[in-house]
Formats: sequence, C-alpha cells, structure tokens
Amino acid sequence: MKKRVTLLTAFLLMLCCQLFAQENSNIRGQIKDSKGNALPGVTIRVKGTNQGTTSKGDGSFSLAVPGTATLEISYVGYTSQEIAVNGRSSINITLTDGKTDLGEVVVIGYGTQKKQDVTSAITSVSTKDISSRPIVSAVEAITGKAPGVQVSVPSGQPGGDLSVKVRGIGSPNGGEPLYVVDGVLASSIKTIDPSTIESISVLKDASAAGIYGAAGSTNGVVMITTKQGSKGAMKVDANVYTGMQQIVKKLDVLNNSQWVDLMTDIHGSKPSLPSFYNLDSTNNKWQDIIYRKAMQTGANVGMSGGSEKGTYYFNVGYLNQDGIMVGSNFNRYSVKLSIDQKPKDWLRIGGNISYNRSYQRSTPQNASTQNGGAVIAALVTPEYIPIKMPAGSPYPGVYGYSNFFSGDNPLSDIWQAENKTISNNLLGNVYTEITLPYNIKYRSQFNAIMEDSRYDWFLNPYTSLYGISLTGAGRENTSEVFRYSWDNTLTYDKHFGKHALNVVVGTSSLEEKIATGSQYGTGFASGSVTTLNGASTNYSIGTGRYNWTTNSYFGRVMYSYADRYLLTATLRADGSSRVGINNRWGKFPAVSVGWKVSQEKFMENVTFVQNLKIRAGYGSTGNLPPYTMLYPTYSLLSAGSAYSWSSGAASPGVSPSSQIGNPNLRWESAKQTNIGFDASFLQSRITFSADYYYKKVDDMIFTQQLPLTTGGATTAVNLPGHDINKGVELSANAVIVDKKDWGWDLSANISFNNNKITGMDSTTSYQTGGVSVGGSKQPIYTGIIKNGYSLGTFWGYKAMGVDPQTGNMVYSANMMDLGNALPKYTYGINTNFHYKNISLDVLFDGVHGNKVYNETRMEIENLTGYTNESASVLRRWKQAGDVTDIPRAKDNGSTNATAAALLQSQISSNYVEDGSFFRLRSATLAYKVDASLLKHIGIAGLRVYATAQNLFTITNYKGYYPEINGFGTGTNNQATNAGSSASLMTLGVDNGTYPAAKTYTLGLNVQF
Repeated sequence: MKKRVTLLTAFLLMLCCQLFAQENSNIRGQIKDSKGNALPGVTIRVKGTNQGTTSKGDGSFSLAVPGTATLEISYVGYTSQEIAVNGRSSINITLTDGKTDLGEVVVIGYGTQKKQDVTSAITSVSTKDISSRPIVSAVEAITGKAPGVQVSVPSGQPGGDLSVKVRGIGSPNGGEPLYVVDGVLASSIKTIDPSTIESISVLKDASAAGIYGAAGSTNGVVMITTKQGSKGAMKVDANVYTGMQQIVKKLDVLNNSQWVDLMTDIHGSKPSLPSFYNLDSTNNKWQDIIYRKAMQTGANVGMSGGSEKGTYYFNVGYLNQDGIMVGSNFNRYSVKLSIDQKPKDWLRIGGNISYNRSYQRSTPQNASTQNGGAVIAALVTPEYIPIKMPAGSPYPGVYGYSNFFSGDNPLSDIWQAENKTISNNLLGNVYTEITLPYNIKYRSQFNAIMEDSRYDWFLNPYTSLYGISLTGAGRENTSEVFRYSWDNTLTYDKHFGKHALNVVVGTSSLEEKIATGSQYGTGFASGSVTTLNGASTNYSIGTGRYNWTTNSYFGRVMYSYADRYLLTATLRADGSSRVGINNRWGKFPAVSVGWKVSQEKFMENVTFVQNLKIRAGYGSTGNLPPYTMLYPTYSLLSAGSAYSWSSGAASPGVSPSSQIGNPNLRWESAKQTNIGFDASFLQSRITFSADYYYKKVDDMIFTQQLPLTTGGATTAVNLPGHDINKGVELSANAVIVDKKDWGWDLSANISFNNNKITGMDSTTSYQTGGVSVGGSKQPIYTGIIKNGYSLGTFWGYKAMGVDPQTGNMVYSANMMDLGNALPKYTYGINTNFHYKNISLDVLFDGVHGNKVYNETRMEIENLTGYTNESASVLRRWKQAGDVTDIPRAKDNGSTNATAAALLQSQISSNYVEDGSFFRLRSATLAYKVDASLLKHIGIAGLRVYATAQNLFTITNYKGYYPEINGFGTGTNNQATNAGSSASLMTLGVDNGTYPAAKTYTLGLNVQF
C-alpha cells in the first residue's frame, strides 16, 4: 500500500512540473440586462479552468485570458452564455432574463453540472427566503418547494429535529436521507446555521445519488453548499429579527362541575374529596397556565471579500427561542469560516468550518401523565387540583396532585426536574486542488465532524411526590462522536468538437468513533446541589465505546454529443465493518441518459418551446444498518456475576448479551428506475418537470426479536421481501407578470407516492409504534409490518359505532388495516408578488391521504378512573335509544371492568383520524429601501420585512396539530442511539406531542 501511495505522489509531482503557461491578453467589457441596466456581480469564468472574475457595480469587468478562450457568463435569474474570445480585447454582453434556472449550475456529488445537462432526478431549492423568516433548521428551507420531498416537524419543542422523507420510506429502519455539507458526509445538519446556506440540491434517484453508494443514499441525498467569499472589497450582510410564538389551538376539557357529573356517572356516586381541595374556588385552566406567548430572536452577520488570489467568508449567528410551553428554551451560538486561496494558477487550497454551541431545556412529551408527560397532564389534570398543595394537606408546598390517581399536575412535570442538554457541533474540511496538464484536476479533501452533548436531569427531592419518593434523583448522559474521512478525486473535463466529456474517479475512507456515558444516583439532601456528587444511594454507571469504518471506490462519466444526447454512468464499491463479515463489499452501479429534443433541427420552427429534454435512468444505491447494532457479525458479551475459581477469590464474570451475531448480513440496497422530462415555454416564462419512479429495496435490514428461549436476544437479519415505493412528481414555474415596476411569479409542485411491502412470509408480521396508555409501563402497539401492506400501517380493531341499546362501542371480530401514516400525495405552492420596492412572498403546503393515531384521545376519552377528560364526553351515551359516537361511562369497580379495560387499551379505528392538512406555511411582506437614499450613510442595501408562519391550517384532525411524529426511530443517521436496544419506527402517532406554534416576526436585512 505504501509503495502505491509513493508512486502516486511521484506521478502527481511529475505532472505538476510539466505545467506550462499560455500567452494571455487582457479583455475588457460591460454586462447589462435586456433593459440596458448594468449588472454587478456577474460571474465571468474561462471555460475549463477556475480562472475568472465578477463584474463591478457598473457592470464592467477586466480579465486576462488566452486569445482562444471561451468565456462562461452566469448570473442568478439570467440565462447563462458561452462566448468565444477569438482574439478580441473588448466584449460587451447582454444577459436575457432567465426565469427558468436551466442555465444555472447544480451541485452534484463530487462536482457540479449545468441544470440543462442533468439526466437524473435532482431538485434545486431556492434559498432566497432564508433571511426572510425565522428558520431554525436548514431543511426548513425545503418545505413545500421540492417535489418528492416531505419535510415535517414532528414536535414543536424548540431545537427539535425535523424529519425529511425523499420519495417515501426506503427501509423499516427509517427514511432520513444522507446529508452532504460542502462535500462532507454528515450524520445530521445541526451544525449548519441556515443563514450561511448558499444552495440546496436534493438527489432523488439512483443515477444522482449512486455516487454515494451505500452511505445511506437509499433514502436520497440532500446536498448543502454554504456561502463562500466573493472577490472585491469586503461586503457585510446583517440580518436581525424578533418574533412572537403562540399555540395554534387548545383542546376543550371538562370544568369542575362537569368532572363531578362524569365521576358520578362512572362510579355511581359523587367523588369524596378531602377538605383541602376546593371545587368552587380552584379552577385551574391548565392549558392557559402552561402555554404562553413566547419570544424568538435571531441575529446573523456575514462578511466576505477577496482578490484574484483568494476569497474569504465569515459569519457569526445567535438564536434564542423560547418554547410556547413554559420551561422550554433553545439557545444557539454559531460561527462559520470559509477560505479559498489560489497562490498559483495551478494550485487552489482552502477550507470550511462550521461550529455551534447550543443550550436546550426541554419539557417532557410523548408520554402519559403518570409517566411524566406534561402535554397530556395539562388535559387530564382536573381543574380543582391546586398548583401547590395548601396547608393542611399531607405534603403542603409540593406541586398539586390528585388523591385518586398518581399523576402530578403539568407544572410539576415541567418544573420538578431539570432537563438540560448542552451540545457542541463542529463540521469542517480542508482541501487542495491541483490543475494538471491534459485537463485533469486532482483534489484531496479531509473532512471532520465532532459532536458532543451532555444531558443533565435532576429531580428535586422536595417539590413533588415523585421527588419525595426517591429522595431526589440525578442523571447525566454524555455522547461524543468523531467522524473523519479522506476523499481523493481526479477529474478530467474536455470539450472536443461536438463531444464533451467529464470523468471523475476517486476513493473515500471514513471512520467514526463514538463514546457514551451514563451516571445515575438518588438520595439528595437538598435541591441546591444538583450534581451527582450530592447523591447518596442507588449509584449506577455505564459507558460505551463504538467505532466503524467504510472504504470506498467510485467513478462517474458524463458525456454529451452535439449538446443533444447525454449520458451519465456511475459505479461505487463500498466495504464496511457495519455489515456481515462474509458480505463486506457492495457494488452500486447506475446509468442515465438524456435527449434534448428542443436542440433537434425539426424543432427549429417550434418557437413556443425553448427547452424540451427527456430523461431516463436506472441504478442501485445502498444503506447501512442502523446505529442500534454496529457489530452485527458478532455475538456480544456483557458483565456477569462474579464467580469463584479453585476456591480462590471471586473473579469478574461474563455472560451472553442480548445480541446474537449474523456474519452473513448483507447490504440493504435499492434498485430504482426514473423516467422524466423537463420543458420550458413562451421564452422560458413557463417551465415544467415530471418524473415517474419505481424504487425497490431488497435485503431490508431488520432487528429481529428471537424466541424467549434465547433469553430475549435480538439479531440483525435481511428480511426476505421488498419495500417498494413508486410514484409521480410534477412541478411547474410561471412568470405571470414581468413588468419594470411589478411582477408575479408562481411555482407549484405535487408528488404521489405508494408504498408497499411485498415478498415477505404472509404468516410473519412485526409490531411497531409502541405507546403507553394511562400510566402503564407495558406498551401496546399501533402499527404493523406485514406482507402486502405499507410501512406505517395502523393495525387494530374497527370501531363499528355505539350500540344505541347498550351504550357499548362495537368492534370488529378481527384486527385489520386501519389506515396509513404515509400520505398519498404532498404538495406545495409558492407565489411572489412585487411592486417597485414592495414584495409579498407566500408559501402554502399540504399533505393528503395520511392517518394519525390520536393516542391522546385514548387518555382523554377513556370514560374510566378519576382523570379529567375531553369535553366531547359530554355527548356520551346515557340511556337506551341515545344515538351518539361516544360510548357510556364505564364502571371500573363492577360488571363493566372488562369493557372499561377494552375501551382504554384497544387499538381501534375510533382513534385513527384523517391527518390531511392544507396550511399557509409562511407569508412575508417586505420593503426594500431605495439604494439612492442610503448611499450617503454608507449602506448598500436595507430591507425590512414582516413574516407570519403557520398562520392557518385547514384540517379535520381533532388534536393540537396534524403534523406529528414523522420519525422512524432507529434510523441509520442517529449516532446518539449507538449501542442502544433496537427500536422499530413509530409513524403518525400523537402520544401527547408538544404542540406546534404560529409565529409572527419582524426583521431587518442590511448590506454594507
């Protein structure tokens, strides 16, 4: 291996020594638009090189180029051009409005490509509105804008993760895509401040994503390019905003008198309350108490500049987001630096680094009140329960509780314990790029990601019954992830006659190291010392160390003939420690072709069509096993009881762990077909794209629970079936009005997807989506993975309605398909109006055909026990002949106990609701101050804006918000789950999820 490296190094040095210079001449010119206005900031580049410049404020430029060079002229919003110099010293250029972005450059794996030459399914997402609304996570910028891409907010908790699905879910392990940031394969994008994003591309089919092979691209690839410096004097761009958030809606529950009536109906007599409770004077509206109007503030400052020898970009950011639930908060401090230097014409070096530090205080959610869930506690806690217990009660001063059930009030769930997480996230790279003879470039890039977090939980020993029972408790969990990779590529780019050829070959090696720790203790003397050195009993300590590696070889050929016939072919081979030792390597080929029909001679007289391209592709991509099992080959050991050997002192023992190895575990792979076309009409004022895809995932990796005779062990297996996603994606853009002073643009997209599991044993099924109801620690399961059904299928009994004679809910005899959490189609509509200096940008989005399992209603409509319930139970059945959808109250203490338990714990269609929605995602009204009014005070640009998010949502869902729980737990991208027990995915289950918020924001953009 060392000899190969030495030979390669010697070869590269020899080629570098052969560099030669050509005779250059200086060329000058000016660039204007079709209306004669000067265009500053236009990129002028010598084709086939990195040599270039940008136009000045008056549109002028100057550049030293060979007399035989061809100039590439590009500017966002305008059609790109290629102009041969032909020995000229002066060239004036007019750019025409390119309301289509076909002339723009698209970022693809290990390179770029003109959009008009793309043969695969790639969507470029506009990021122009990132500075116009409070975007906390980078993927929010994709919402509603990319066909085939569904972005959901599973929880309204500040600082929470978002869920992204590209063309459905490709695996029972989950459906999150691979993220690539400035060429770095990232397990998450928490590091990235959205304000630093320059462009986002989504690689959706095998031809586009195949260059990343088995790195998780079964679920698509989201490529993010951050801002880089620009040549010229330093420019400063500042953005600051502040806004207010509030809950979208609240749920109606019973007041004290209605609660007493219900209890009387359930138990046959009025509830007997101790004297320290007061039904008349204590009327705590718990939702009004725990939900608030919360502030959100953000600020960013970016600086860029440079010369012909190099550029720089520097950004600092701050975010402070209070949650709409008291006690929740998220703070983030971020910094980003990019440097690109060109000390020699043949040498380019640089690097990018993004770092942030965040502080999060979370509130407990997705749990019943008896398990500490504050969302459900606010619904089931009767209004007579005091905030703090009064004098005369057994525990005066503690948070209020009921004498009938063990749950505390919601303020106790929020404040009795601290839930704080501090995280540090760093992502960076350094690179060297050498221009070699014969149109070859060599690039070497070293990438690194570091993520560490510390979660601190402390239960006060005096403020709640739970804390008193444990005499306080504390826990500290730590996680550290260090991932580094080294990529080396050679790129050949050549135009000769009617032929254009681009070839990339490369290698990539990656290693990730993970360290986790957990400490726990109880028995605290006071609430003042919250660290674990204050604990006196029940100590427990656990640590873990994990690592994995991948080695890859890849290549891609892009060929064009006569600018009409296009071909792209890729091949990647990956070997990894995360699959079975007998199947280390996976090979993933892909190919796609394109035909620019509009370039043919028979289209010369078809003047209303400017572009028509047909695309088709086929290939395979792969997926790594989930982090829950990083060593699938081996049967692992755990610490066991000490034992005595030969009558000597006791020795440490070992015992089998819960994992049984599978050395034959194969790569999970997806074979995908894509057929599509792109078209533009009426001088490119209307563009349209359509794609049909068929994706079949084979060898699905699944963590299987083995029979109890194994001791409850698990093993990783390849299921003998297929996960099939097929669908259609449509998108259109139109420039409806294009006048000097005013204009109107409209874009829309819609995507249809159908998911199904096929080829599995029809007698085998797997339960998913476990939830705990009514304080039970034993989960019940809402979903199933079964042959012939989609992932995310809810499985239970069909509720046939309330029997008017008995008041009982009637159920089907057998369990069945109750609907699916995956939507049948998703869509987005984005429109922009502008009149002179005023603009209005509006984004709508929605989903249709998906179901939500409203487990919250199982808690607040159970008609048993002593908790408070939904106001809907006021229409419950009371006497024979009543026709209603709410059954009778159940008597837990006598003949109705069985029926009561059935109603409370039955997975049935009674709780499966329509999750479809249509919402106004954001609306931004902005005013740009005329530059002539700012020149004398040194400001280049000033823009003020007001934004509303989630202003309205049209839905039939009865809960707080229909967009919940989009995650499949145990996804391949969540390193923090390393070594944890296997967890099947939960989709579309509302188990007391933190509600979403509507947000109103005022902001200011300033350029200097």
